[in-house]
Amino acid sequence: MIIFDGKYSWTGIKTGRIHPVNWWAGAYWLKIVDLSRAKPEVRMLKPIAVIVWDTGEGASATNYASELVKSVCRDFKLSIDKIIWIEYHPGPPPSMEVAKFKPVTSINNDTFYQTSWREIRTEELKMIQAWSPEAQVILKNLEPSP
Repeated sequence: MIIFDGKYSWTGIKTGRIHPVNWWAGAYWLKIVDLSRAKPEVRMLKPIAVIVWDTGEGASATNYASELVKSVCRDFKLSIDKIIWIEYHPGPPPSMEVAKFKPVTSINNDTFYQTSWREIRTEELKMIQAWSPEAQVILKNLEPSP
C-alpha cells in the first residue's frame, strides 16, 4: 500500500531546533510503501520501503541522506530502524542503491548517522516492483537476453 507518492521539499531554513535537510532549498521525489500490507502473514524486519530520487530542483540530498531520512521519518512518523531506504538513479543505465544508516552519536535527542550504500539486491527489486515502475525496468535489464 502506498502511503505517500509525490514531491518532498525543504526550504533550507532551520525551524526551531530542527535542522533542514540541507542549508539550500531542494526537493526529492518520494514514494513510501507499506510492504507489510501486501503480505500480512509475513513479519518483516523492515516493512516500509522509501524510494527517493532527485527532482533536479535545488540542492541534491544525495550527500545529505542521513538528514533527509531523519526529516522524512519525522514528518511521516516512521522509525528509521523499520525502513529500507532506496535511492533511484535514472541512468543510463537506471540503477538503485540501498542506504544503511548507522548511528554514531547523539546530542540533545538528535542522532547522527553514518551512511553507507550498496547496490540493491534482486530480491529487494522484486519486493518493490508492484509499486515501482523504476524497479520493473531495472529487473527487466537484469534478465538475460535470448
